[in-house]
Amino acid sequence: MIKPLMAAFAALTFMVPLAAQAQNVPSYAQGQPSYADGEENVHGRIVSFDGGYNLQVRDEQGYIDNVQLHQGTIINPTGITLQPGMVVSILGYNSGSYLAANEVDTPYTYYGGVPWYGGHPWNYYGPTIGLGFFFGNAGWWHGSYFNGGYRWVGGARMYNNVRVRDTYQGGQFRGRDYVAPPERGGYYPNRTRNTDNNRHDDHPHR
Repeated sequence: MIKPLMAAFAALTFMVPLAAQAQNVPSYAQGQPSYADGEENVHGRIVSFDGGYNLQVRDEQGYIDNVQLHQGTIINPTGITLQPGMVVSILGYNSGSYLAANEVDTPYTYYGGVPWYGGHPWNYYGPTIGLGFFFGNAGWWHGSYFNGGYRWVGGARMYNNVRVRDTYQGGQFRGRDYVAPPERGGYYPNRTRNTDNNRHDDHPHR
């Protein structure tokens, strides 16, 4: 009688940490269950982009996050074309199977049709360069706004005292999607976007 009870207790002891861990994984990370619906900030590198609306990003906790753009998603700097390997900070909300992106910020400066960082073309910095190298400057990803405490939910930051949506400007909400016009950095894949922005303005949508 004692042995079965001890076995059951051992099984429960093993399962509780796993259950707690599962609750801290984003639902839009591949193969994970839905857990919440809230505004989030993800830092990572683009793994794939279909050239339309679907991105996959490896976040700083190692999860592959499914991200979906919409017409009018703000992309900084204006005119940049997202590519695999680029570093991004994504603001959006949990939509179950994907993170719905309202803003995608990159650390790059856009010169003559080429993204640059630190005096080199963006792809000069390979995947061996840690994300901390790029996120040390809080300006380009609105980090100076997010001065409240946060908790991790998988690879996403959930801020306790900050409303992520307060950083969006230059457009308007349609439901939970924030929509900006092309001249304010809004993404419209079927239209030619302005590529005359020769500098990186951290807040070009204002």
